[in-house]
Amino acid sequence: MASKLFFDPLVLLRVAPLITSTASLMFAADEHFFLTKFLAPEDREKSNAILPGWFSRMFHSGVIIVIGLNTLTTGTSIANLVFKSESLASTGRQFYTAGLAFGLAHYLFVPIIAYPIRDIVEDRSHGESTKDLKKWIDINLLRTLTVDLSCWASFFAAVLTTLHV
Repeated sequence: MASKLFFDPLVLLRVAPLITSTASLMFAADEHFFLTKFLAPEDREKSNAILPGWFSRMFHSGVIIVIGLNTLTTGTSIANLVFKSESLASTGRQFYTAGLAFGLAHYLFVPIIAYPIRDIVEDRSHGESTKDLKKWIDINLLRTLTVDLSCWASFFAAVLTTLHV
């Protein structure tokens, strides 16, 4: 199969969850970097005024990206565990399984993070949305450093053990 010299679909499948989890991790890091700027003491008054409307628009776009990337990560990790799984060493299978579990664990934070999102968008704190944003940032950072980073590390290890890079 000469075509595998230039492009091997199985290699793409093996690497795909690493690519999508990298994008998820970068998106979470970007959110943290950009949203913490609203918490600067000298800008709090302006931030409190614009946050409800701005966050609502940002969240509706961002949630599509997050769900899309997590769906791709989950789907490609399942595909790796099913398609030509006999070519996976047991360590590779374990790392893909761990990555899948961490990818799904991302959704365990939804009930916790939903309330600060609702509070910001609906301005439930009546002009003090930066307090709700701080809660959201803290939860998002915890999820990023535990679940999302572990998901990425699992797929990084899976690729290293599977492709013998």
